[in-house]
Amino acid sequence: MFMWYVSLSLAAVLLTGPSSCQSADPTYLWRDAQTGEDITCNKCPPGKFVGAHCTKDTATQCLECGQGHYTEFSNYLEECLMCDYSCTEVQEEKRACAPTHNRQCICMEGYYAMYDFCLKHTACPAGEGVKANGTREYNVECEPCKEGTFNNESSTTATCKPHLRCQNHQATIPGNSVHNTFCTPCKANSTEPHDKKVCAEEAMRLVLERVPAGKLGRLKKVLRSVTRTPAQSKTMQELMEVLVVKQDGSVDLQPLLKVLERARVYNCLDTIKDLLI
Repeated sequence: MFMWYVSLSLAAVLLTGPSSCQSADPTYLWRDAQTGEDITCNKCPPGKFVGAHCTKDTATQCLECGQGHYTEFSNYLEECLMCDYSCTEVQEEKRACAPTHNRQCICMEGYYAMYDFCLKHTACPAGEGVKANGTREYNVECEPCKEGTFNNESSTTATCKPHLRCQNHQATIPGNSVHNTFCTPCKANSTEPHDKKVCAEEAMRLVLERVPAGKLGRLKKVLRSVTRTPAQSKTMQELMEVLVVKQDGSVDLQPLLKVLERARVYNCLDTIKDLLI
């Protein structure tokens, strides 16, 4: 096994070493086995290897590399090098194996190379945005969202976006690095039917904007259970409307608050309680 590694290393040196195959010198020195003399032999061209070294009376015999093997430079190797294995499922073949060059694989889009492996680009978490896009050679670079900006998704491409500026006379829930500013015309604690309807609509909009992705499924499951609605028959918005709007057209947010509590979506629950009711 040791000798196999030595032979492979020697072959690589002979093929790529700057003092031999990459130099302009098309010849090499070889000791004639019969006479013991050092003689100058011609190297074999790329795509071939030495079948027999030259002698005092005969030239170097060069043979073609077989399928799956190559030599990239002029050389005096006694066998061709084996091409690298086929590209993996996360690689693309940039250059096929041929007698004069090795197979070359590159990472697919969405992956980058590290230590001969292709790793998936890192998704910047919510609260951080992409500072530098990922390439086939480098991973995505993330940075925390600065004050006044946010990113509410885990993404390999999304950057931090500026917070929304609310119009005059609108109630505001300040934005942070994860959520946008929430602007609403809702008049908190108003007893007017129109104002209560506006607040109910705004509460549902806030839920749709603020529920973490990991809790959407749980919330929808609870909503279907409470409203006795078959799975997949209504959207989240429609399920909340069924829950909040009564048959006489009036609205009541208390059932929605209970659903949010059951689904453990406490951030929306507290926000609605503090600002919209």
